[in-house]
Amino acid sequence: MPATHPLAERRTVSIAELAGLDFVDFPAGYSNRTVADRAFAAASVPHRVAIEITDLTTGVAYVRNGLGVALLPRVSLGKGEDVATLTVDDADLEWQFSLAAPSGRTPRAAARAMIEMAREFLWQG
Repeated sequence: MPATHPLAERRTVSIAELAGLDFVDFPAGYSNRTVADRAFAAASVPHRVAIEITDLTTGVAYVRNGLGVALLPRVSLGKGEDVATLTVDDADLEWQFSLAAPSGRTPRAAARAMIEMAREFLWQG
């Protein structure tokens, strides 16, 4: 959320405390949006999406500029300037990230670099 938001000083927040906030989120049907919608529905909390985005960088920029709050992976924040990060402590908001490649050929340099970046930033194993 924007660093100026009243909840920004906190480390954690409940999903109920997010009711009524304007969200920057992905369109319905995107896997991370589906995870968020399910978590809000399970808690009987409205999930008000004010702005839909299709990439993480735009989402961070919109949050940074006070256009809403978002549920984004910490890795997408970069230096996180002007953005506060909180953990929603009572909802399952994890989503799976997958990479697929043809099994019949060895990945070329660009694909290997992408795989390595994914391992570095996203792998939890």
